[in-house]
Amino acid sequence: MSSNLRDRVLDDLEANVTDLVGLCSSLVKIPSDNPPGDTSKLASFIQGYLESFGVAVETYEPVEGVVNVVSSIGEGSPHLILNGHLDQFPGDVGEEWSRSPYSGEVSGGELHGRGSGDMKGGLASLLHCFGKLSTLSLPGKVTFTGTSDEETGGRWGARWLLDNVEGLRGDAVLNGEPSGLTVRIGEKGRVPLILRARGQAAHGSFAGYVGENAIMKMVRALPRVEALQGMPAPLDAEDLSLTEEVMKGYKEQYGHESSTMADVLKHVTVNVGVIRGGAKDNIVPALCEAEVDVRLPLGISPEEIRSRVEEEVHRVDQGMEVEWGRHTSVLTESTYTPPEARIVRLL
Repeated sequence: MSSNLRDRVLDDLEANVTDLVGLCSSLVKIPSDNPPGDTSKLASFIQGYLESFGVAVETYEPVEGVVNVVSSIGEGSPHLILNGHLDQFPGDVGEEWSRSPYSGEVSGGELHGRGSGDMKGGLASLLHCFGKLSTLSLPGKVTFTGTSDEETGGRWGARWLLDNVEGLRGDAVLNGEPSGLTVRIGEKGRVPLILRARGQAAHGSFAGYVGENAIMKMVRALPRVEALQGMPAPLDAEDLSLTEEVMKGYKEQYGHESSTMADVLKHVTVNVGVIRGGAKDNIVPALCEAEVDVRLPLGISPEEIRSRVEEEVHRVDQGMEVEWGRHTSVLTESTYTPPEARIVRLL
């Protein structure tokens, strides 16, 4: 993009900040909680917004209510993909909100509502810019992809589009996830796991004499799994240099919270997020399950960490099971874009 064209676009964007805030407010007012993951109303709004600029819009609904939106302008190369997700964390958080989670209210220079940060702020920015670019003659192609299912793995969102729609693998992708307004060029991998302990039911009055308590097996196993927290990545010199580069953005965003927050990129993190087990307090539980979220730095694969978890729980009980918490198509290893890549240098 020429400097003159770039300056025109930036000037236009600066002059229309109020429109951008209004767009974000409108997005927040449309619930798109995941679960359940229904983004149909939000997708319909986005389709109408894009069509108001005279661009063609395609929608894809691989599962009922789970809608993805795609629109392209320009042609040829370079081809930039703008990507944002439509779904958000649920509004029900187990406590009262001071405002409606879908208020979209602007007050004191802040915009309130569920998903305003993750990621309807970024989504609005991408849509706003895409609309402005659609009125210009571009030296290349830009594609907007509004995807669903991100909060539960992306199987029916970004992954489905890449597997089923041609022309969506561009030269670079710019994603609007919240980043503290820093440029993020790397991301840890995510591995959701389900741990399952089995026992034998019996009447609770005979606990310790008959039956096997599956919950107590899990109680003994979980500390061993959590002990993988902080496991260091086997970084070579190149990976270490890259990680230090990516850490700059983390330090800028999270430095006010913890001087060591950026070190998360060098280590495994383990979060035991859900436990289910038992039927009644007077019945020895025959089954207990735990859902665990593991994040991986460079150099550690999903298969490797699952093997380590299996090794630890089997020290407690050889019969304990470990399985992927989601469809294997959404398991992710750590990823990065080289610092010298054109998209990084431009940003």
